[in-house]
Amino acid sequence: MVCAAWICAAAFTRSDGSRRLMARVGIIAAIFREVHPLVRGMEPLKYLPDRRVQMYQNRNAVIAYAGMGHEPAFAAARAVLSVDEISSLLSVGWAGGLNSSAVAGKVVRPVTVVDSVSGKHYSAGGNDGTLVTVERVAGVEEKRRLGEQYQGDYVDMEASAVAECAHQAGLPFHCFKAISDAHDARLPDMNQFNRNGQFSAWRFIAYIAIRPGLWRAVSDMSKTSLDSRDALCRRLEQWIAESVQASASSIQPAARKTAT
Repeated sequence: MVCAAWICAAAFTRSDGSRRLMARVGIIAAIFREVHPLVRGMEPLKYLPDRRVQMYQNRNAVIAYAGMGHEPAFAAARAVLSVDEISSLLSVGWAGGLNSSAVAGKVVRPVTVVDSVSGKHYSAGGNDGTLVTVERVAGVEEKRRLGEQYQGDYVDMEASAVAECAHQAGLPFHCFKAISDAHDARLPDMNQFNRNGQFSAWRFIAYIAIRPGLWRAVSDMSKTSLDSRDALCRRLEQWIAESVQASASSIQPAARKTAT
């Protein structure tokens, strides 16, 4: 199917003077593994506006990640906005469950994102409950507290930063998350493996290797995380395609009017 946006006359002017037929969506993750299936076949950006941020692109989307937490997410979002005309910002990746309805492996699109530090609420364009963004990986007791305090359903460390960046830029914000761990999942304190927003896989493996009592729980979470990640990326591909088609439909009448 040939998208109408690619054959119509309407176009956006980019900052470098070249012209693009339509703005792209900006997708922000924390780490590469969250978006691996989505970036297959995409072109990595060679000239990065921020060395902390890794970026990929195709004609419909720009994907960026810089690490876990508020500051890396904000940096990634700002980098995306600096490279092209962006139509909306998305926060994507893994999240933890805060109650029994947030089943591990589920893909959700929250109604609201809440920043636990500032208390700000952001509309996220979905219908799947409330996501709470925190500064540290939440364990079982912290999850229970967050669920009660914010009436929250899910928890992550990045979404509110992307939402704030979208708000400052005057852009729509959307959020898609894959639930990696249930509200009652008892796992090691993952904060000890976080080094300035980067997950230290080798430290984690070394920790787990001498604790066989954790092997089953970690193995189950790993499988569930990857399965939910794959489902998330499929859903994002569908959403991007639908967004492109909707944009094409809105551009086409304007192009016809210009042509006459």
